Amino acid sequence: MKKIFKNFTFSFKTNIKTILTAVVTSAVIWFAISLQIFPDITITIKDIPVRINPPQYMIENNLSLTEGYQFTASAQVRGKRYDVGRLDSGDFDAVLNLSNVTEEGDYDVDIIVSSNSPISFEIQPLSQTERIRVERIESRTFEMDDPNFPLIIKADAIWLAEGMQIDDTGLTANPPTLTIRGEKSIIDSITRAEVHAIHDEEMFATLSVEGELRLFNSDNVWVSNPDVILTSTNFTVTVPVHRVRTLPLNFVITGAPSNFDLSGLRSRTDLMPTELTLSSPDMSIDYLPAFDVGEIPLNEIDMQILLLGIRDTFSPKLPEGYRNISGNASFSLQFKDVEDYAQYDFPIERENITIMNAPEGFNVEILTRVLTVTVIGPASYVQAMSVHDINVTLNLVSMPEIIENSRIDSRTVQCRLVGTRVPAWVVGYPQVDVSFTKAD
Repeated sequence: MKKIFKNFTFSFKTNIKTILTAVVTSAVIWFAISLQIFPDITITIKDIPVRINPPQYMIENNLSLTEGYQFTASAQVRGKRYDVGRLDSGDFDAVLNLSNVTEEGDYDVDIIVSSNSPISFEIQPLSQTERIRVERIESRTFEMDDPNFPLIIKADAIWLAEGMQIDDTGLTANPPTLTIRGEKSIIDSITRAEVHAIHDEEMFATLSVEGELRLFNSDNVWVSNPDVILTSTNFTVTVPVHRVRTLPLNFVITGAPSNFDLSGLRSRTDLMPTELTLSSPDMSIDYLPAFDVGEIPLNEIDMQILLLGIRDTFSPKLPEGYRNISGNASFSLQFKDVEDYAQYDFPIERENITIMNAPEGFNVEILTRVLTVTVIGPASYVQAMSVHDINVTLNLVSMPEIIENSRIDSRTVQCRLVGTRVPAWVVGYPQVDVSFTKAD
């Protein structure tokens, strides 16, 4: 046995070249025979990525797949053994057929496979489908001034220093609008967006703080994690903080002569309301002892005002940045206990009018022969008066320069009732015509 094995080994070593040549020749002959007998073969190419391209109809009608689907397909091909043996997944295109998608819902759709290879072969039919869900995409924009879909700014959780108040009408958010996009049923359910100011410390002045977005459905339920796309998730809220004080109201009577009983007339006034709650954007309101709602010159208080009073609104009288938060929009000033007041006219001769500060080089003459001066006061007082109780003065101290040889002007005179703590006053601004003639 050993001798046989040695003889075989020696023979193999001696004829190894001949043996190898025979093996290679056999392989070539087998390959050639295979190509002649079996020229075509069928193989399956797997893991071909499927492209998902929504058609124009879906885009125009806001239809979209609910998920980011990632499908793969297979291709069964037949061709020359040598050719098809070189194919891989990169030689094929696979597309999800969405041509029958017309509305939202669940669909079983076909996968269409085609070749992008220059090699000649046949793609054999292979049924391939995938299950998809289609939704209709909608968008909605919320804005601060939109009554239908409002973006509401709130600062309910802000901690304010004592005496401070938030001006709710001045709350603003940046950005001032919000657009949400998502599946139609979800978008339709969201009817309100709120941005809440978040600040952990006590607030003394106007600040810009972080804003937290909250979406609410038609049932006023906070939808905490809606499956929607937001144009912004970061908001900044400006919280205008005002100083609040309640001030007594005051109405000022101006232009009263020093001998007029102003306190007596003021004691007959009744101002309603008596106080007003205001807010200011700074601490200036702390320096106001009262709020003056208006003023009127004494000369303009006639019998109509005396009997009917004055009514006006607060708004135009507020300083810039101030707000009226009292709920009272207007005030009224009434005069009480004036039923016995009367109005009388007194004729003042021009000889009784005193001229002061006449311009140098001109002769001054009052052309008005009789000036009518109207006086209002307690009837018992004005009935006892005479023309001698009224001092009338024509003061020309502010007279413009006269460049003509002569000129006639209308000038206002000053009227003063004689006495102390006089309860009556002159109504209006009496005028006289005055002639200025250059002296020779």
